[in-house]
Amino acid sequence: MKREVRIEEILERSGKKATIRVSGRAFRPSGGGQPGDSGWLEGEGFRADVRDCTAAGNDLILGIVVKEGEIPLGLRVTATVDEERSRRLSRMHTGEHILSRALENQLPGLYVDKVSVGEKESTVFMTFDGEIGWDDLFRAEETANGVIRADLPVRVERLSRGSEEGFKDVKIKWDRITDKDVSVVSIEGYDRIACSGSHVVSTAEVGGLIVTGFKGSTPEWEVRYTLDRQEILERHSRVVRVLSREIGCEEEKLPSVMARLQEERREASRKLDKARRYIEIPWERLSEEPGRVLFFGIENFPLELASSGAKRKIEEDPGCIVGFVSQGESGGADFILAAGDQVTVDLRGFLKERNELQAQGGGAPGWVQGRAGNGSLSMWKRALLSVVDK
Repeated sequence: MKREVRIEEILERSGKKATIRVSGRAFRPSGGGQPGDSGWLEGEGFRADVRDCTAAGNDLILGIVVKEGEIPLGLRVTATVDEERSRRLSRMHTGEHILSRALENQLPGLYVDKVSVGEKESTVFMTFDGEIGWDDLFRAEETANGVIRADLPVRVERLSRGSEEGFKDVKIKWDRITDKDVSVVSIEGYDRIACSGSHVVSTAEVGGLIVTGFKGSTPEWEVRYTLDRQEILERHSRVVRVLSREIGCEEEKLPSVMARLQEERREASRKLDKARRYIEIPWERLSEEPGRVLFFGIENFPLELASSGAKRKIEEDPGCIVGFVSQGESGGADFILAAGDQVTVDLRGFLKERNELQAQGGGAPGWVQGRAGNGSLSMWKRALLSVVDK
């Protein structure tokens, strides 16, 4: 779709990026949680990508990136809408209305507060004083796809604020509406809501939707969904089939198996927490005064168990530096380096200087842990002794 617009004002300019004001409604501005249209502007010797669009009275504010020439201020240019993206957003927004109504009908007291419509994935923000789980979302998803398959008409009409009868059964947030006329989107026999976004003319055009995730806790919740239903089902099916065979159980039993494994992991973690306090590391003293370097190397020992022993040692002896190295089967190692309060040293800087260790880690100047490509204990000892030599 091509229309002409006039560039009235350059509001901001930084290199190729600019914000301009144009007259003429070639693009649909953002609204209803949906981003504005994108597309292109073209004129004689001028071309720019339109990245976003907002309303400014009867004009539009466009965010553009200049691709060729200079911005022809005061002149008319041809505006072209990215129809593929615009239609995708219309399908996505209509799908949001269908899914949101399914959730509201299914969970009394649930209220959709706002939405964020995207090209690949969209989010519904809700308040609900109860718990929401996957079973709830699966049922809402099934209902929504039933409405999509039913091919119900979708109608958009402009109603005057003074028409009380026209707003009967319309979900509307009056505190967010300032216009005299209001756009109402109706899905025949299913939903009526005030909305300024764009929509398709039939639910079948949505194609299908799938919930991709959710998060939150009472009373604030977020549900994410996309229209790429078939693609995601196929991708997840491959993963589930592999897991089902590896674990050796039916697909429907995977959630309970995972729950049991997670509980076993939590129990093991609780036991490790109790055991950690009893672990004493037999440190090897590499140097005496004025700088004490203590070291211990071992194969395949978890850092989470060693960390308490390292911390306890630098608290007992604040004038020492300790190095713990756990060698792996691949020739690399996990490590902990720690320094007591009386030692002035930047262990992070030390690791950056010792390229031969091939170490990567994070932490503070006095405590660093991570993974190293070089698990040679003799190499680590020489490196640590170099700290004292300085």
